[in-house]
Amino acid sequence: MKKRKKELKKLKESAKNKLVVIGPSKIRKNKFRPTFVMLDGYLDLFDTIEALINVCILATQGDSYSPPHVKQPGEDIRKTLELVTQLLPFEEGEFLDEVNRLLNKDKS
Repeated sequence: MKKRKKELKKLKESAKNKLVVIGPSKIRKNKFRPTFVMLDGYLDLFDTIEALINVCILATQGDSYSPPHVKQPGEDIRKTLELVTQLLPFEEGEFLDEVNRLLNKDKS
């Protein structure tokens, strides 16, 4: 029993340090929001959203044609990939590996 409490304490401490990508929403109950997306302001947010939309448009074209309103396809793709990279929750992955290891420890 003492061993379980020690492992639970270790998991709680690890969760506090590694479950950082999303946090509870202050606006909506039982909802979460990303805590990691850094933007330079509203214009940067709008540019990023536009880049995501433009990349989706380009991806659905299936050819090298770029619609006239997509002014910088390379820049849009770069911004989209940068955002996607930020969405990868590596800290959570480390925590889940640790949880899995601790849960499977008893099986070995």
